[in-house]
Amino acid sequence: MNKSLILTLLICISGFVNAQSSILEELRSNPRLQVEKIETFPGYDESFLIMMNQPIDHENPELGSFNQRIWLNHLNKKAPVVMVTEGYSAPRNYQTEIAKELKANQLIVEHRYFLESTPENKDWRYLTVKNAAADHHEIIELFKDIYKGKWLTTGISKGGQTTLFHRAFYPNDVDVSVPYVAPINFYKEDPRLLDFFDHVGTKEDREKVHQFQVLVLEKKKELLPLFITYCNEQNLYFSMGFEKAYEMAVLEYPFAFWQWGNPVSEIPEESDSNAEIMEHFIKGASPSYFADQVMKQYESFFYQAYRELGYYNYVPGDLKPLMNVIKQDTVSNHIFAPVGDTLIYNRNTMLYVSERLHKKNPRMVLICGEYDPWGSTSLDVTGMSHSLKVVKPKGSHRARINNLSEAKKEEVWALIKKWMKVD
Repeated sequence: MNKSLILTLLICISGFVNAQSSILEELRSNPRLQVEKIETFPGYDESFLIMMNQPIDHENPELGSFNQRIWLNHLNKKAPVVMVTEGYSAPRNYQTEIAKELKANQLIVEHRYFLESTPENKDWRYLTVKNAAADHHEIIELFKDIYKGKWLTTGISKGGQTTLFHRAFYPNDVDVSVPYVAPINFYKEDPRLLDFFDHVGTKEDREKVHQFQVLVLEKKKELLPLFITYCNEQNLYFSMGFEKAYEMAVLEYPFAFWQWGNPVSEIPEESDSNAEIMEHFIKGASPSYFADQVMKQYESFFYQAYRELGYYNYVPGDLKPLMNVIKQDTVSNHIFAPVGDTLIYNRNTMLYVSERLHKKNPRMVLICGEYDPWGSTSLDVTGMSHSLKVVKPKGSHRARINNLSEAKKEEVWALIKKWMKVD
């Protein structure tokens, strides 16, 4: 082999090895980071699992700290960065459609008080929107010492909310934000999330959904044993009892049905078998949502929902006479929050977020689905000249850039790439 060719190859290999070692060394040189090199995600040069030390309360760092889980997919230091602000846990590494499209480095950040990012002393007072936004600010500040390119934040559902919260508190941290769904609720149980069901779809669609609720209540004597069998097989336990869980699932059914974009044509008729009816019921409103172990996993969410984020309730209406356990006119989900109905909701947080975003007018693209109940409380961008809000016709909680119409998809990608200065 030609000596000059060998020398060129050696230089290239040496440069690649040095580039790899330099990012790892740079990460490990920061005392706030614990860094583990993991299997490289396809399309990247290296991947890392990182635990970053954060104050439990950013305004009072002397109260102690916790470690926040971060996944890093590294391409190169000059490439843009996409940071995913998860609203819940972040148990795995993956690639977002935005990072793939922009050929970007990517950070996935687990939300404070979820899974590995939970303080040993779980003091609920410090699980606030403001502290979570400060977590993300600290992460961006630290990693900007490494990555000098454009920055974009994104998240889905509660993760989309988290994207908006950070951008409201720290509007200049990043160049662009792309929240999906991202509801901004202004009440402990926002009435818009109930009003939505008076208008979604067609009148015939809404009636068919309602009649299915009636059906599973009228046939409860036959269906409840099937429900209990399924729950036992799945090791689902309910402090409230099986029958109340069944009735709660009936109330949840319309929300879950529309949220996840289930076809109305798949709703069973009265003439269908009990097995078919139960299969659809479980698929449409999974009983696991009300199970003790799932509620425990999501207690941090319910605390946030009933302290600052807002949520929704149920109004049984004409279903109430068909219920044996639930007798209230209004059924609240606050029972799932760690301190229940003693939790005082602070409406000012969401008002501040909305007002601040309108005042600062950052560059954002908001994606939501027309048939997703959470879209009914998505951010109103009227007057926000730097924001594009895209509502996918008949879309659900699964609305993404890549499943928009071709014309709208091209428009969104073109705008994001223009802002991010990516070809």
